[in-house]
Amino acid sequence: MAMATIYTGDSGLPWWGLVVAILISAVFLPFVVTVHAITGFTTSMQNLVQIIGASMMPGSPQTNMFFTLYGFNTLEQALALVRDLKMQYTKLPPRVTFTVQALGTVVGGLLNYVIMKVIITSHREILLDVQGSNIWSGQQVQSFNADAVSWGALGNILYAPSGRYGIVPFSILIGLIVPVPFWIVHQYFPKLGANHVVTPILCWTLGYLSVGINTSVFTTFLLAVFSQFYLRRYRPGWFRKYNFLLSAALDGGTQASISSYSPSFGADN
Repeated sequence: MAMATIYTGDSGLPWWGLVVAILISAVFLPFVVTVHAITGFTTSMQNLVQIIGASMMPGSPQTNMFFTLYGFNTLEQALALVRDLKMQYTKLPPRVTFTVQALGTVVGGLLNYVIMKVIITSHREILLDVQGSNIWSGQQVQSFNADAVSWGALGNILYAPSGRYGIVPFSILIGLIVPVPFWIVHQYFPKLGANHVVTPILCWTLGYLSVGINTSVFTTFLLAVFSQFYLRRYRPGWFRKYNFLLSAALDGGTQASISSYSPSFGADN
């Protein structure tokens, strides 16, 4: 289906590009799943996939978009399938669970396409608007498109060693080096707990320092320290009984605040 799609849709992605993209998903899936299983944190491979696609097939945003689709989104879908297999702990047979997942993926893909076409047709003006509304914004799709343009069409300019964002590709090498000091410290001083430092999460959260408004991150850290350190260590009974309820309440309150947000109020202020 993917091979038929890339050629009938004039994606510009050659057959070998599709094979490479799927191989990337297959190779990195065990590592991403391991980090997620240990920490609950999902390591995003999108930028790495886009870098590889821009290096192999430069100059085409559409080709880069399709390469990212099969190299990154396939990985995300596989991670979701693996994560849902935890339902076998409720005594559901693993093979039956996987069969239902596979059928749901196929049916869901077709259904999502139909829903997407309906939404784009009926809310086109709102989706194209910069502000959007409190329900529709098109932000995720626009971001996906902008990334494809920057990497596919302008990658050799923006992300070259002499380019403005040349540090971005080099960050892959930096990420490989970051765990080494903690590993060395743990070899000589095992009691310091340096082996508990998960560098993918450390490097990822450091990226929040580059965004425009990041004061919410500080509040998040305060809640995390209060919950995972103080309550878990000194109030274990309360932690077991109410911590997940507190987490659900915070998520629900956030969603309620977002859904009741008025764009005109935000613009005026």
